[in-house]
Amino acid sequence: MQISTSSFYDNTSKRLSAMSARASALQVEIATGKRFQTPSEAPATSQQIAELNRKDADAAVYGGNLTLAGSLLDQADGVLGQIGTQLQRALELTTQAANGTQTPATRKILGTELASIVDAVAGLANIRNVRGQPLFGTPDGVPAVTKNADGSFAYATINVSEVPIADGQTVQATEGASRIFKLDGGKDTLKILSDLAAALQADGSTGTSASDALDDLNAGIEQVTVVQASVGARSARVELQQTLLATADTDRAALRSKLEDTDVTSAVIELQQMMTALSATQSSFSKLSSLSLFDYLR
Repeated sequence: MQISTSSFYDNTSKRLSAMSARASALQVEIATGKRFQTPSEAPATSQQIAELNRKDADAAVYGGNLTLAGSLLDQADGVLGQIGTQLQRALELTTQAANGTQTPATRKILGTELASIVDAVAGLANIRNVRGQPLFGTPDGVPAVTKNADGSFAYATINVSEVPIADGQTVQATEGASRIFKLDGGKDTLKILSDLAAALQADGSTGTSASDALDDLNAGIEQVTVVQASVGARSARVELQQTLLATADTDRAALRSKLEDTDVTSAVIELQQMMTALSATQSSFSKLSSLSLFDYLR
């Protein structure tokens, strides 16, 4: 079978161009670490990577929300623990005051300490969060607890918002002060303590008011415990979601690498083979193209 000179040149030229182009592409892949440089080179893969980018962006938002929610819940848990400690001390003082052996003078001392506990608990309830807003109050800065002139307490009306932490999942990152201190039957732990402190500080008071307050104080402590347990459960859920988010981030990174990263070792080997073949082809072409009819007749 005869091959014309023009066909020989054309075929060889195309082969050399293809080999050179592949060698150049391999060099770029090795230099950039990416299998392709433009989406048009691999449309299907580019679509997959675009979806991974979208999920990465969502994960960044969810990650920020989880960090904030976790911080708020941890702070709330700590403050509720302190409130519970204060109320536990108030219960001890009330139990002492209910003892018939106490004198009006000693009850007055107990009442003074109870009054300081009321102020301490109210101060804890009005503590601010990491964003400078009342932890148990409203985002616009309204204090969670306000003591009225008549000794009663007002609680900020708060609409507890849900923070998105995953697709279709939210978590309540705050608590309202009213849930912490309001009891069944319209009773109020802070009001109970405040009234008791005032009664004990009054001259001639007896232990009756202290005895009457014991059950309500126990209920108040139980309510704080319930709220704290709820906060703790949500905090654990946030931690779990953070772990799941980190795992998903790792999985996406691995998939992205598989889709777009160059296998440098394989690429270097292929480039070496391609350069060797290209050199051999160029050498052969050079020798063959220099042959003349006289060379064949010799």
